[in-house]
Amino acid sequence: MENPEDKAIEITTNYENQSINLRFSDNLTEDRERGYILSAAFFSFCASQGLSKSEVNDMVSTYYNEFLDNEL
Repeated sequence: MENPEDKAIEITTNYENQSINLRFSDNLTEDRERGYILSAAFFSFCASQGLSKSEVNDMVSTYYNEFLDNEL
């Protein structure tokens, strides 16, 4: 069985314009796969910080609308 090709996401910040920038490797084109990798990284980070499911739920509930507002 052939190993799948490695894929990468680079995350950078720009404090001057208050943005977080994502650069995806050329072979990472599917939105579902991008979302899966980013959400897995988020949950892994939360777990490594010792956050409970309740704390993560509260964080998402509190801040999710701010991201929606920035998309307008």
